[in-house]
Amino acid sequence: MRQLSILLVSFTFTFFSCQENPKDTAEYAQLERILAVHDVVMPEMGTISGLIGQLEPLFTADSTLVQYGSAVEDLKMANGAMMQWMMDFSEDFTTDEILGKTMIDKEKQNLLDRYEESANRLKLQMLGAIEQGQDLAKD
Repeated sequence: MRQLSILLVSFTFTFFSCQENPKDTAEYAQLERILAVHDVVMPEMGTISGLIGQLEPLFTADSTLVQYGSAVEDLKMANGAMMQWMMDFSEDFTTDEILGKTMIDKEKQNLLDRYEESANRLKLQMLGAIEQGQDLAKD
């Protein structure tokens, strides 16, 4: 019986020591790149809201300021795109995957590729809308 217990403990130790750390995978490294892009643009949500608040009343007061209306629309679209991206992302990846507590299935590689591309597009969309809005807010 003692030998069986020792064998069982040895097997358990060997099994768990050979398991790969989820944070040491290529999938997790890609997830971290995606989240880094998100972390750059997420704080800009406040900037977007502020610019909408500044520009929308000006366009409402004078509808001939077409560029203001266009900028407000671009800001709202960027805001909506960010909200949708975050909802989709949280549906496709679990909290444990995001935190590196569990492995990301290799089958999710296409999702990771898609999210990395969409995060970079979203960043360009948001920063472009902000730049356009800030230029108009200076006038």
